[in-house]
Amino acid sequence: MSASPGKLNQKIVPFLKGLSNEFQPLLKKHKEDIQHVQKWMTHQRHLPTISDEFVLLFLHSCEYSLEKAKTTIETYFTIRAGVPEFFARRDPKTADVKNSFDVAEMIAVPKSTNSGYRVLLYRLKETEPSKANFVELMKAFFVFADIRISEDGLAPGYIVIFDMKGVSIGHLTRVSLPSLKKYMVYIQEAHPARLKAIHVIHCVSFMDRVMALVKPLMKGELMGLLHLHTGGVECIKDIPQEILPEDYGGKAPSTPKIHEADRKRTETEYVEWLKAEEAFRADESRRAPGSGKSSSQLFGMEGSFRKLSID
Repeated sequence: MSASPGKLNQKIVPFLKGLSNEFQPLLKKHKEDIQHVQKWMTHQRHLPTISDEFVLLFLHSCEYSLEKAKTTIETYFTIRAGVPEFFARRDPKTADVKNSFDVAEMIAVPKSTNSGYRVLLYRLKETEPSKANFVELMKAFFVFADIRISEDGLAPGYIVIFDMKGVSIGHLTRVSLPSLKKYMVYIQEAHPARLKAIHVIHCVSFMDRVMALVKPLMKGELMGLLHLHTGGVECIKDIPQEILPEDYGGKAPSTPKIHEADRKRTETEYVEWLKAEEAFRADESRRAPGSGKSSSQLFGMEGSFRKLSID
């Protein structure tokens, strides 16, 4: 049974339960900005109707810039409609998502940094390249990311750690270039979260090839957040080691333990939430001329390249 738009809008932001005392004053404080965005959205016939709380999430992620928030909202719903391989049929019990969570561990460290930033850690669990399907991994990543944003709410920011231990050149050859471009556009132009730093640890010997692949897709702002380390987490100065998982020298539960606990919760508590969320997409058939870019305009022509060719 599908949820009504009103009920679903509330479920999209379940963090209200945990932050109600803080959230209500922010709704009042930014009432005029929220009303401005809502009025703008009524003239965007291709966009769905969303709650004030959801609008506030976009405003917060955009540092309360009205124009940036409107552009982000437009891009968010347009990409979600135009990239079904990432954002459709996201039941966590289906084979593609389950297999991806078998291949990669994606966790949120339980405690925040001294600045209140959440720490997200991603690494391979299964290192055999043939078991890594790039598109399916991206779908699982967005399942994880959506739930994190939903639960964290108006987080001050995120610090991301990519642990490259176990990554081989074989993984690089399995990257779909069109899909990578879609991922990079979404993360930089539509993801409703404040990204503060990206740390890549245990960088591989072929890191130059990795950067040759992703650097053309990165804007200057994202490049400024990127930090490459040949060593481990000890190289990261802005994360207290004690908050990290025990397998990284910290006091939190191990990475596998956190990953499996989150995975089980996703498969039990978020199945219907993920299904219902798919109702919130742009409708290209209703887009008026000049009202933002379609997904094909955002990504350009895919061309004939499907996989990276390594000499």
